[in-house]
Amino acid sequence: MVFDYYWYMDEEQAEGRVRAREAAYDRGVTRLGELSSQLAQVHAAMVEETVALLEDDAWAGDGGVRSPQHFLQVYGWLSPAHANQLVQVARRSAELPEAVALMEQGRLSLDQAVVVAHHVPAEFSAGAAELAEMMSVAQLRRTLSRYCFQDGAETPKDPDAPAEPEAGPELTMHSHGRRFRLQFEASCDDGALVEQAIREAKDALFAAGNPDATLADGFLAMAARSLEAVETPARREHYKIMIHLDVDGKGWLAKKGALPEELLKRFTCEGQVVPVWEKDGSPVAVGRSQRIVPERTRRLVEDRDRGCRFPGCAVTAFLENHHIVHWADGGCTDPKNLLSLCPFHHSEHHKGAFTISGTPVIPDGLIFTSARGYVIGPVKPWPPPEPRNPTPVNTDILRGDWCDTQWLHIPPNTKPTPPASSPWPAAPTEPIGEDRPNRAAAADATSNADPPPQDPHSNDAA
Repeated sequence: MVFDYYWYMDEEQAEGRVRAREAAYDRGVTRLGELSSQLAQVHAAMVEETVALLEDDAWAGDGGVRSPQHFLQVYGWLSPAHANQLVQVARRSAELPEAVALMEQGRLSLDQAVVVAHHVPAEFSAGAAELAEMMSVAQLRRTLSRYCFQDGAETPKDPDAPAEPEAGPELTMHSHGRRFRLQFEASCDDGALVEQAIREAKDALFAAGNPDATLADGFLAMAARSLEAVETPARREHYKIMIHLDVDGKGWLAKKGALPEELLKRFTCEGQVVPVWEKDGSPVAVGRSQRIVPERTRRLVEDRDRGCRFPGCAVTAFLENHHIVHWADGGCTDPKNLLSLCPFHHSEHHKGAFTISGTPVIPDGLIFTSARGYVIGPVKPWPPPEPRNPTPVNTDILRGDWCDTQWLHIPPNTKPTPPASSPWPAAPTEPIGEDRPNRAAAADATSNADPPPQDPHSNDAA
């Protein structure tokens, strides 16, 4: 019984608590649905703005912006994954007008639209959009990823025609707290290659006396083999894993997060520690005696910055140290005058695309200014403007319910054709957006047109 949860209350109190929980549940479901619909409408507006950026190449206006995704990260406060989703939907918005229209009505989320844009051909946009509205994101991914889009009525393809290029493998990896996350996606044959390599490494661990080895252990062993195969000392030094230790027993990976105590004990016992000398918590500087940044100072700067310092840049490897005040102008080779930049932004800075000022010692101490004099970064209006989206359409669709896709069929888009006996031409399909025709002008034109021919045997005939 529900009341067993409130066994310490009398029956009247338990009934009151149950009614309060049910009311809070209903209120939360309703409010969450409203916010989700409004968020979908905001994402639809952002997709529209992204389409304009792509059409006019407006994203390339400021120096240092590498791509449309980078532009959205800098000026839209978005993460790389979120910016990539917007660009992916925007690139296919003309092919998927039904999905975009559902987003504008607050009936389809950005995550759902991304799945449709990733898997659905343009010829099946209408049926896929209708299906996406009724499915959760997880169900949509499982269904569309394995669905074979074929139209039996279409003419067979030319066997001599060149095949469409298949998307290459994709790999993303990042640190989240004390954990490292990696995601790999590729074709079936490339995936089988990776799977077999991991299984072989796991089997080698088992043969070496580790009966509890897992696939994850095999993946780590495969990575260790790759590093052990490096022969040149310079390349081996570049890919060495550095661990920073403090006198109070704390430690962290270079450019990464803190390490738990058990890992520190293992590394200090079995690993090789490269010391970095510090005095009162600050590294010993080299002043103006050297122009080239020493390896010791370089590692300190890279660990402090943990990636390229240009706004929105996600590069964390192959970094270059840059003097804020150039050495030729009297700048010193100390961490307070150095910052990490990726090769692209380092080159763009020396080309004059943007300037750098401030101090790199604190996270928000640097100011990047474009060649046109604008500060590179998001513009935050205050107070925020009122939303201008229409009221979301109220729907009673239950998403995430049990779904049997065994007999699923997504039909291709239908092309309306006029009846053979109709005296009127077929109405053109109405586009979405600013190309929508003027309904009032169309109505006036229709009223001034000649009337249709009449049947001479009808009662209205003269």
